[in-house]
Order: sequence, then structure tokens, then C-alpha cells
Amino acid sequence: MAKREAPVQREVARWTDQLVATLQDALDDADWDMFQGSTDDVSEFTEAVVGFIEKLVDDTIPRATIKKFPNQKPWVDRTIREALNSRTAAYNAGIISGNMDEYKSAAYGVRRAVREAKRRYGKKLETQFQQSGSRSLWQGLRMITEYRSSPSRPMSADESLANELNTFFARFEATSSSANANSTNNANGAIGAANGACAEPTIEQRPLIITESDVRRVFKRVNARKAAGPDGICGRVLKACADQLAPVFTDIFNLSHPASSDPPSSPSQRNLDPPTSMTIALLPSHQS
Repeated sequence: MAKREAPVQREVARWTDQLVATLQDALDDADWDMFQGSTDDVSEFTEAVVGFIEKLVDDTIPRATIKKFPNQKPWVDRTIREALNSRTAAYNAGIISGNMDEYKSAAYGVRRAVREAKRRYGKKLETQFQQSGSRSLWQGLRMITEYRSSPSRPMSADESLANELNTFFARFEATSSSANANSTNNANGAIGAANGACAEPTIEQRPLIITESDVRRVFKRVNARKAAGPDGICGRVLKACADQLAPVFTDIFNLSHPASSDPPSSPSQRNLDPPTSMTIALLPSHQS
């Protein structure tokens, strides 16, 4: 006898355009300088900012618990569930009163709701096939075939295995990096001796400065369907509130990078683009 799977309950967020606008207004009014001035530790600064954003999202975006059955069809929506509840209530009332006319009407309403739901679901599949994106195409095929991927099991491994794999796969990069470093040092020494001046600092020696435009551009390209990272901030918040979160995360990234200098305080200085090219002095040509 086959064992019946229990329904799964999960919590989902109810996002609307009005709630997103409310969240953006709340982030616009946030005083990020207060968080940065309260501590000198970048880790504490980051935890305070992330905790404030999570608290603001929890207070603004409502959440609801839904129940999903293992044999639930993809075209079953709220209208069908409401029709089923109405039919059950009409049946119970008809048993008590002896009049089953309301039950017959409710049963017809269930059949009509099922037809309408299937029609809407069919149009949804046609729209996905007509779109040019491969994601929509494969999503439509999975809906038609009712394909369900098996849950992946986490691999139990200690830290030594990861270190061994890193050492094995990076063995050629370490050799090439040392060779390139030696050749670069020799070339810089020859250039300095020929020109009588010190060579300019390399790109690795220059401080890395991340700008607000870079952070804003990356946030707007975040896939909202992806799961949240270790910080707990979902991709939808980063993408929808990129303009509001870019300044504070720019300061966090600049403070966290070991080779970066102190982040500029004024917005005009933050928008300065980092150097992308360098002037390389060449050896003088020798005439024969």
C-alpha cells in the first residue's frame, strides 16, 4: 500500500507595487551615517545595516502561510478552492435542511471554476512558449510534464577536502603567477634603469575604490527569483531598492576590501570612476 505524503506548509511574502514604494520611502529616510558613526568595526556596521533592512522588510511586507499538497495540479488556484469550500458548506446545509438545490448549484459552480482555471492555465503556457526566453520555454515544459527534480542532499565533507581541491586545481595558477611576477619585476627594473625614473605603480598596487554606480548597476541586475544569500536579504529587495541601498553598501564594500583606502565621504567623491588604464613607459628604440 502506497504511503500518502503529507502536505507541505511554507511561508511566502505578499509583494505589491504599493508595498515596494512604501519600503523605498522608508529606506530613503534611513540615516546610514548613524550606523557608521556608532562603531569603528566594519563587521558590526554591516550587521547593524543588514539587521535594520531585515526588520524594515518584515514590518512592511506581510507574509502568509500556504499549504501545498503533493498531488495538487498546477492549474488549481484560489477560485477553485473557494468553490470547493462553498460546495462543502452547501452540502452540510442541505443535509440539515433536506433541500439540496443549493448544493447542486454549488457543484455546478465548481465545474465552471475548473474549466475557467484550465483555460487560464492554457493561455499561460501558450504565452511562455511564445516568449523568446529559454527560461520560459523550459518552465512551460516542466509544467506540462509535471517534472519534479529530486531534492539534492548536502555533501558532508571536512575542511581538509576543500583545501586539497583548491591546492590541486590552483597548482598551475600559482606557478604562472610567480613567473609573471618575476618577469614583471625584471621588466620594470629595466624600464626604470633606461628612463632614469621609477616605474609607475601597477594596478595591483593602486587602491580599489567601488563606486555607487557600480553597486547600483549590480543590484539592478540581481535575479529576484534566486534565494537570499548569507546576509538574509532577498534579491527582490536589492533589485527594487537599488537606489536606496547603493550608498550604504558602497561604504561597506570599500571598508571591507583590505587593499582599499578610506571611502570618500561626499557623494561627488563616491561617483569618481576608478582608473581603468595605465600609461606604460616603453624602452627607447635603438638605432642600428
